[in-house]
Amino acid sequence: MKVAILTTFQEFIPGYSLTGIVKDQAEMLAKYEHEVHLFVSTKYHGEEFSDDVTLRKEIIWTEQKDYRSINDITPEHKQLIQDQALRLEELLVDFDIVFTHDFIFIGWFIPFGEACKRVSRKLPKLKWLHWIHSIPTGGRDYWDIRSYGPNHKIVYPNQTDRIIVAEAFRGVIDDVRTIPHIKDIRNYFRFSDETKELIDKYPGLIQADVVQILPASVDRLSAKRVEEVMRIFGEIKAQGRTVFLLIANQWATEKQQKQDVDKFRNAGVMHGLIDQQDFAFTSDFQSPKYDVGIPQRMIQELFLCSNLFVFPTREETFGLVVPEAGLSGVLMMLNRSLHMQIEVGGGAENALYFDFGSYTHEVNITNPKKYYRDLAFIILGRINQNESLMAKTFHRQTYNMDNLYRKYYLPTMSEAMAGERVQ
Repeated sequence: MKVAILTTFQEFIPGYSLTGIVKDQAEMLAKYEHEVHLFVSTKYHGEEFSDDVTLRKEIIWTEQKDYRSINDITPEHKQLIQDQALRLEELLVDFDIVFTHDFIFIGWFIPFGEACKRVSRKLPKLKWLHWIHSIPTGGRDYWDIRSYGPNHKIVYPNQTDRIIVAEAFRGVIDDVRTIPHIKDIRNYFRFSDETKELIDKYPGLIQADVVQILPASVDRLSAKRVEEVMRIFGEIKAQGRTVFLLIANQWATEKQQKQDVDKFRNAGVMHGLIDQQDFAFTSDFQSPKYDVGIPQRMIQELFLCSNLFVFPTREETFGLVVPEAGLSGVLMMLNRSLHMQIEVGGGAENALYFDFGSYTHEVNITNPKKYYRDLAFIILGRINQNESLMAKTFHRQTYNMDNLYRKYYLPTMSEAMAGERVQ
């Protein structure tokens, strides 16, 4: 679809939440191969946008007035309405959908909302989705969605206030669509392009219920007990949860090392995981670029996506990944059989400790199936009791742009184009 986003922005101000909302929206729509044109003020002096979004300096700048009534529009702004309508009528002739931001809501923008109303009459096939970013209280005579015509819907970021918005705009609940705002972990934490590309290949990193990254050199996969971690993830999956385990493996550069990786890959499949869907090795990604290992920044960013760190390592002098995981805010399960892990992990108040055996302490697990299933139950129980982990997981899964596009944007845009009304 060819999509226009109409704003009056003269720049993208970091501290202004609306500019961030629009920027994420434009990036998301472009990512999903829509042709996106972002309309800004004729006096725009801010940053240039990415090559995927066309920046259009076409919204006529004017001295604005906070109108309380449509009857108060000045002669100057009546002329602005006419001029802007003529300009938009010409520019939007081959577009499919237009998003506006507060054009039909805020008194400062009413001349632009009135211009859109005129354009709609001239371009009857064009569909309009009007974002409102605040609760409409007090009442305005220009809050009337019916006056815009049948091709116009209001978009509001929560379902709770939907009826309030509909009534304020003299409409019915079907005149309002709910689309939450994007707050994507990749953009919020300014992930590198490499990490974003990795997540695009392995969406489970932000979509799965339980996510772990495990840094380990290929020659240490056995010592780190990667298979045991896979086994636990297989048991978690068996409880109906979605999982993703990413092994950040280094030095997969030679034939034997690649064969070693494949041995553990087969172990993951044996324990019920699907290769590339439930788990992956970073050497799989853009190989041979990352056969030696991924950059430290990617490790840090991927830890932020995680909510679990199982580390049944057989031998360590310290284990730097333990404080790295702890700094990322995850549930840690460490090896009680390796006594120094209790010291490094900070004791029972900071992590779960279970016996996996170590180079100094042999453990005989008489019923491995039950043992690893019980560990999976314990992990899920502790995650469910931890509000911070639950919140981190919920917001990671819910407000990323891929989830919002599939669940809200695409259905709303498709419905508008089909002309259907959802009851």
